[in-house]
Amino acid sequence: MSPSLEVEGLRTEFGLRDRVLRVVDDVSFTVEPGQALAIVGESGSGKSVAMRSVMRLLPKTGRIAGGQARLGGTDLLALSERQMRKVRGRDIGMVFQNAMEALNPTLTLERQLTEHLKWHGICDHAEAKRRAVETLGDVGIPEPEKRIRTYPFQLSGGMRQRAMIAMAMVTQPSVLIADEPTTAVDVTVQRQLLDLLAELKARGTGIIMITHDLGVARYFCDDAMVMYAGRVVEHGPIRRLLSRPAHPYTTGLFESTLEVGARQRALLPIPGSPPDLAYRPTGCAFHPRCGRAEERCGREEQPLLPWPGHGEVDLLHAGAGPERNAERREVACWKAVEHG
Repeated sequence: MSPSLEVEGLRTEFGLRDRVLRVVDDVSFTVEPGQALAIVGESGSGKSVAMRSVMRLLPKTGRIAGGQARLGGTDLLALSERQMRKVRGRDIGMVFQNAMEALNPTLTLERQLTEHLKWHGICDHAEAKRRAVETLGDVGIPEPEKRIRTYPFQLSGGMRQRAMIAMAMVTQPSVLIADEPTTAVDVTVQRQLLDLLAELKARGTGIIMITHDLGVARYFCDDAMVMYAGRVVEHGPIRRLLSRPAHPYTTGLFESTLEVGARQRALLPIPGSPPDLAYRPTGCAFHPRCGRAEERCGREEQPLLPWPGHGEVDLLHAGAGPERNAERREVACWKAVEHG
């Protein structure tokens, strides 16, 4: 069985000339084999930086200030760069958001899909090419034997995105991180990509999906983690989290988006803008935008606490009581915890 990914207390900082910005602050989660976790939140909430920290792909101005990221018991954050190269791409893969920038325009798909198979010593060139062609076919690229000889700029946006997924899949990693994998593709291709990820999940691959699209998250993922200003504000099973969000920010995200079939529901944008992390608000970072905020919210930091969810119906485990909900739901809002 594939190993799980356990991230605990992850903190990432970016150094500026006169200050240090904490862009990921005490983030913890676990992704089991065959499980999909959605990480949602507005742009700048720390979603991609958190995952790039796990992959050890930060720019020079960034550094991991604390925490652990264990894959099968091995702390990825404690490895040397040389050791991490042996893990990256083989045991944990990543689908980047912008396929045109992530793919090398001067190299054919064959070169890019077979290179790390050979570098990791998984197989020789002939077998690597066979696997690359097979994987391109798996992601729905027509005539993969022909397409493998093409360059990225010769492909449509949807095909480039599929090629990115194929590159991450070809080594059959234990964990796959997908950063906005359905961006800039039409709904037909979007569904095909989600079905492909669902098939990987069914094979036992743990998947982390970074997304703004709550509909995509609901369709594909088991759990959701909501981030704001670098911190986790809510975490739990996605169907319960979206049916009854506990944190005001999660409620705001839900109310500011529309899904197919949603009727008689007003579109309510979240007022204001995400905070500048150089001037992070005191207390709960969301309190300047929160319609339920009180004086205490601007004074005290709100840690993640079990959410009792009084009266909540467990949609995933029939017959599970409030104790089960409390174990699986966490929210960083004292009002939600007190009032359920």
